Amino acid sequence: MPKVDLSAYAGREQAYVKHCLLEEYLPDWAYKVGSKWDSLVYVDGFAGPWQTKHPDYADSSFGVAINALRRCCLGLREGHGRNLHVDSVLVEQDRSAFAHLERFAKSKSTPAFGVHALAGEFADQIPAINDIIRRSSTNPFRFIFLDPKGWADIPMEKIQPLLQDRSCEVLINLMTRHIIRFLDEPDRADSYRALFGRAEVLDSLRNTPRENNERAEQAVREYCRSLRLLCDFSYVSSAVILEPDKESIRYFLVYATNHPRGVEVFKTAEMKAARIQDNVRHETHIRKTRQEELILDNNPPQSRLILELRERYTARARKKVIELLSDRTPSASVPYAELFCEAMAFPLVTPDDLENWLRALEPSIEIRLAGSSRRRKPSPTESDSVLVRKPDSLR
Repeated sequence: MPKVDLSAYAGREQAYVKHCLLEEYLPDWAYKVGSKWDSLVYVDGFAGPWQTKHPDYADSSFGVAINALRRCCLGLREGHGRNLHVDSVLVEQDRSAFAHLERFAKSKSTPAFGVHALAGEFADQIPAINDIIRRSSTNPFRFIFLDPKGWADIPMEKIQPLLQDRSCEVLINLMTRHIIRFLDEPDRADSYRALFGRAEVLDSLRNTPRENNERAEQAVREYCRSLRLLCDFSYVSSAVILEPDKESIRYFLVYATNHPRGVEVFKTAEMKAARIQDNVRHETHIRKTRQEELILDNNPPQSRLILELRERYTARARKKVIELLSDRTPSASVPYAELFCEAMAFPLVTPDDLENWLRALEPSIEIRLAGSSRRRKPSPTESDSVLVRKPDSLR
């Protein structure tokens, strides 16, 4: 079992998992996008820094992101001859935190890798962010990371202008624990409408059962729907982050993109982060109890809640895939990318899960792989498809 270093994360262990996911996702994103675009823009809407221990802020979200992107720029230049321009835009409203952020930005900014610190509320700084994006190049690709302290800080109507772009991806910390806590308070109605951008969501959440995290999961589904409907994203997915020392959900990370490749990269990062999360929970347990549990196969024990959630999410994802296939006419062809993105919208569902479901449905369906005959596994980035032979037998 690989050891995790939580020395800089005492009291905020869940942030370590979030940073691992960012560190896993951003390099693959930057290499893929940077091979086609000449400019990337990374935006952290709530940068801080908060409770950091490293003098260079390597244990902050923006520190993790900037270090990862710098390595990618170097790799693209030395390995592929690509001179990629990157701008990082860091926003913080707290004056004390911003003073640290501004010094960091000035010390790290170069002509090829700009680091810009903006003071004020994120929503109010969106025009300034867009100005930086426009100056970056004629068509930069942007990645937006939003980790607010409260949901009032990310009103859908105000963030739409920043997100409504085909060359954009976003990762948002959706604090479902707080969203559910205040659901039945009548004076909070306007804040829910602002968060989701749709008035009908509040009644949907209130009518959802309270048990088994149903309300939290419904909040995630509704927020994903808002990103599709109001920000024009084609695909959404999410990852679940647990409390480091108990069996409960801390928050969900909601991800949105316009390309199946983005979903594929995010799911790879989510799966690795999930394994790290087990390690974090194990190390946290040892630190608190000073007793090490028996470890089998060099792996820490999985969370009971994660096992329950995975069982529920895989069942729902499989049902969704079968519904999509059974609704087609005989001999209809369904793009594999469509099935992939629908299934991967659920947390803890893996590409292997989807392939296993499809293989089990044969011969009522047929998986068709494009290109080389040596390929064995379907991919959302290829022209692979699923031929529906007997839709009635799938129901």
